[in-house]
Amino acid sequence: MIVTCPSCDAKYRVEAAALEARGGRVRCAACGHNWQVEAEALTLSEPAVRPEPPAPAPEPAPAPSLKDKPAAAIRARAEARRRKARLAAEGAGWAGVAAACALMLAGAVFLRADIVAAFPHAAGAYAAVGLETHPTGLTVEDLDAAFEDADGAPALIVEGVVRNTTGRLRRTAPLRAMALDETGAVLAEWRVMLESPALPGGGSERFRTLITAPPDAAVRVEVIVEG
Repeated sequence: MIVTCPSCDAKYRVEAAALEARGGRVRCAACGHNWQVEAEALTLSEPAVRPEPPAPAPEPAPAPSLKDKPAAAIRARAEARRRKARLAAEGAGWAGVAAACALMLAGAVFLRADIVAAFPHAAGAYAAVGLETHPTGLTVEDLDAAFEDADGAPALIVEGVVRNTTGRLRRTAPLRAMALDETGAVLAEWRVMLESPALPGGGSERFRTLITAPPDAAVRVEVIVEG
């Protein structure tokens, strides 16, 4: 026969003779509850049929994530476009800064004579990077020298070009020619006057000068603009 525990509904299969022998008193092996089936206690050691545990309640479905929706993909693409546009704008900004620096550098080189005229101490900075300049804005170029006979006497002939390196009219200045020995010591020097009182921006004038009876030890010449 089947006996059901009134406390936990556990079911047991027992012999009727065993129940009668114990007077119908039993104890549930599952929960320990005692109850009277007939008279004498009977301990049932093993349930014939154990109650099935209740099925777990189904977990609630997770709320739909916005990341799984098409709108999230659209927002991601929009954010990627904004990030790309921001990087492009930053790159363009740096390119603009580089271009501005290049223009400033070019202006500093081209207008170095005007800058030195306004700020004489800047001449040292230009010299440090190998750029020669002069406050007058005039430079000596294409210098050439040779020994020749002049009216039957030896002479040192010096030729060159004086150029206005600025973009505006500049008054000319006297030149100083020097004959140097191997060590760079000045053996002789003389002044050279230009014909033009002024040179336009970028203009130039060729000069030619000579010194008779040049020093025998002279090996090179230099011509600088006085100012």
